[in-house]
Amino acid sequence: MDFSTRNRLLNHYFFASYLIMLVITSGYLRHISWEGSRTTLYAVAVYLTYSFIYLLPTLLLVKILHRIFYWLKRDVRPATAWIILTITCLGTGITDIVIFGDYTVYKLYNFHLNGFVWNLITAPGGIESMGGSGSTTVVLAIICCLVFVLQFLMLWTLKRILHTRLQSPPYKFRKIYLYLIILVLAVSLGERVTYGVSKLQAYTPVLSAGNTFPFYMPMSFQHLAKKLGYKVEQDNKLRVAKGSKLHYPLKPLQLEKPEKLPNIVLLVSESWRWDMLNPEISPATWKFAQQAHQFTHNYSSGNGTRMGIFGFFYGLYAPYWFPILDARQSPVLMDTVQDLGYQISMYTSAKFTYPEFDRTVLANIPAASLHEYSSQGQGWERDHKNVGDLLKFIQQRDPQRPFFTFMFFESPHARYYFPPEGAIRKNYLKDFNYATMSLEKDIDLIKNRYINSCHYLDSQFKRIFDYLENEELLNDTIVILAGDHGEEFMEKGRWGHNSEFHEEQTRTPLVLWVPGTGNSASNRMTSHLDIAPTLLSLLGVTNPPSDYSLGYNLLGDYQRHDTVIGDWSRIAYVGEDFKLVLPFERAGFIQPKVTTKDDKAIKDTRGFLAQHNDVFIRLMQELNKFKQ
Repeated sequence: MDFSTRNRLLNHYFFASYLIMLVITSGYLRHISWEGSRTTLYAVAVYLTYSFIYLLPTLLLVKILHRIFYWLKRDVRPATAWIILTITCLGTGITDIVIFGDYTVYKLYNFHLNGFVWNLITAPGGIESMGGSGSTTVVLAIICCLVFVLQFLMLWTLKRILHTRLQSPPYKFRKIYLYLIILVLAVSLGERVTYGVSKLQAYTPVLSAGNTFPFYMPMSFQHLAKKLGYKVEQDNKLRVAKGSKLHYPLKPLQLEKPEKLPNIVLLVSESWRWDMLNPEISPATWKFAQQAHQFTHNYSSGNGTRMGIFGFFYGLYAPYWFPILDARQSPVLMDTVQDLGYQISMYTSAKFTYPEFDRTVLANIPAASLHEYSSQGQGWERDHKNVGDLLKFIQQRDPQRPFFTFMFFESPHARYYFPPEGAIRKNYLKDFNYATMSLEKDIDLIKNRYINSCHYLDSQFKRIFDYLENEELLNDTIVILAGDHGEEFMEKGRWGHNSEFHEEQTRTPLVLWVPGTGNSASNRMTSHLDIAPTLLSLLGVTNPPSDYSLGYNLLGDYQRHDTVIGDWSRIAYVGEDFKLVLPFERAGFIQPKVTTKDDKAIKDTRGFLAQHNDVFIRLMQELNKFKQ
């Protein structure tokens, strides 16, 4: 078979494969909310273009090899034909299997193939733990073999048909296929622009439809739009799809309003890790903690600010951030606080717009109640001013109504801010310059800066404690202290946070003052996920926490045995004796990482995972719990 004839055969084969892929991907269309003409046109465009894109890697590989053999003048050899046609059938067969497998998982669990799903499928006993029988693996193997056989049969049939019609004009179909590719590219550009505009306008039906398809790569040009002066939609006046995947909360909250509503003060600090709460570094906070409930084995819900604060207010795992952000869905905690008539004032020494807390945690809070002070002075100076403003708010409040206030502190954020005269570690890195400092040589001096910043943070907490005590407000006020996440200083090879799920990056102090409940010190595992359920229970919500969160009431009887921490693309399951890090991006096949709870390597990772398939199943269920 010469170059031209084989080229025609490949064109026909890939067109037939595209039609088959359209049949396979049609199942995803059933999971889209067909709301409005924009969503309909967009979803159809993604369906048509991505069915082609899935086949594109194999198409490009085969066409390149086909051309190379031609240049090498080996295209007429029988071996060349076998190589090209075998790669063609194997490539398209594997693509069909992967997409069909993804749809099967998606239909059952509302998940696309990701790291931990892939591990669950391939681990010994994994399929059985998902509910399959012992023969399921054999059946799946047979199906895969049949797919490849059918690919070869389709290719053989097309070859026979082409052989009987060699007299047809050779360029007739080539032009048709060229026009089809141009059309696919044009439609693809249209759906890209539609998604980008919908992102700017916070038009959720389109955003939700895009996430229905595996391997979908969203496009956003928000940064460019801002530069051009376009107003990016950030308020909560948006259209949420009627069939939106988000189902939060599961049930309407039932409320038995307390006779007297408590005031609430939430104090969260950047990078405040658990071992900074001690009598030397944080004397005032330590003293306050002895009178309250102190949880010494607390994990953040993230290794960075975004997911740490998200879990604090929502009680949900990190992957829920994305549908929550798309829907601009405020946490039920803040909705309840508003419904109860609280006076609200929120403060930060960073920004409420990045991460996008103004579109998640604070989505329904009026702009007049949000106070940023992030552009002037060092972190400790901004913290000092914000504490003053917070205390002024409490002083000028209406005493007949309860108040709710939150402050995010910045002093312990790198480069670690404090007034020099307040340093308790005199030997610290004076000139903290990222370009000239050496982690290897300077890490101890850098950590001393951090300790000094935490000591200064304690002085700002003390201002608030003293005011509440002097004004006799502690008998009517809930106070919660926590870090958004921890901070590592090369104890395990990293500096800072957002890089690993090491204990140093994920454990924070947690202090809970609730009037009339006494004091305690507990070393049991707790999580930021437990904050919202605890507060809502204290506000009179009678629903079980499982109706609106994945956390538990800290003052209840439940003993937590594990928790989940997340970042932008991974989650970490932390059990009593091991830690499992998994990618949750829609189509990742990265091997999970397993360590002991204190981050030491486990040798037999594969065998260990096979013994804990129940963890994968539970995580899939919990990550799907608040989606329709």
